[in-house]
Amino acid sequence: MDREKLAEFLIRCGVRPERAADLSAMERLYRDLVAANRTTNLTTVTDEADYWNLHVADSLAVGLVEPELLSGPVEAADVGCGAGFPMLPLAWANGELRVTGIESRGRKAEFVRRQIEAMGLAHAAVVAGRAREVARLGDHAGQYQAVLLRAVGQAGKLIRECRGLLAPTAGAKLIFYTTPAAAAEQRGEAAREAAKFGLVLRESDVIALPAGSGSRQVLIAERAGP
Repeated sequence: MDREKLAEFLIRCGVRPERAADLSAMERLYRDLVAANRTTNLTTVTDEADYWNLHVADSLAVGLVEPELLSGPVEAADVGCGAGFPMLPLAWANGELRVTGIESRGRKAEFVRRQIEAMGLAHAAVVAGRAREVARLGDHAGQYQAVLLRAVGQAGKLIRECRGLLAPTAGAKLIFYTTPAAAAEQRGEAAREAAKFGLVLRESDVIALPAGSGSRQVLIAERAGP
C-alpha cells in the first residue's frame, strides 16, 4: 500500500490532514477484523491492501459527493453496516458525525459494538435489527438526515424499505454506494420509487478508488424542498 497516495485520497475526500497522517485506529480495526473473521464471517475482504482501498477509502469516498459527512454535525444511519463500513471510518474521520449502524446479523452488530467502544466513538452506536423494523421505532423513525446504504441491495427496493428512517426536512437523503454499472442498471427503477415518496434522484460523477482498485458512483434520493 502506498501510504502517501492513500493519505492524499483521504484528504481529498475531506479527512483532516493530521488524521490522514495517523492511521493507527484504522490499522487496529484491520487487525481486529482479520482476527474476528477467523470465527465469524464478517467480510470477504481480508487482504491488507484491499482493506485500505475497498473498505477504508471506499467508505470515505462519499465525502467527495456529500462533504458534510466528513465535516459537520450530521445525524446519519448506516443500513446493513456489516463489519462497520462505512460507519466506522466515517465516525473516525468526523467526530461531529452522529451515526447509528443498523445490522440484522447479531454477530456483526456485536463486532461493530466492540469496535465503537475500542475506538472511543461516543458519537456512534449500533442497533441489531432489520431496517424496515427499526424504521418503525420511535427513536429511529424520521430521525436521520442521511441514510447510508453500501452494497446491501437494489436501490429501488431499499428506498421503499428505508424511507421511514429519513427526517421529514428538505435535504434529508438516502445515499447509495454503488458502481457505475450498477447505477446504470438501477437508476430507472430508483427514480420511479423515489418520486412516489417525494424524493428526487441524483447521481455523482464516477470516483476512481486508489491504486486502480475500481470505481464508485453514488446515487442519492433526496427529500425535495417546498
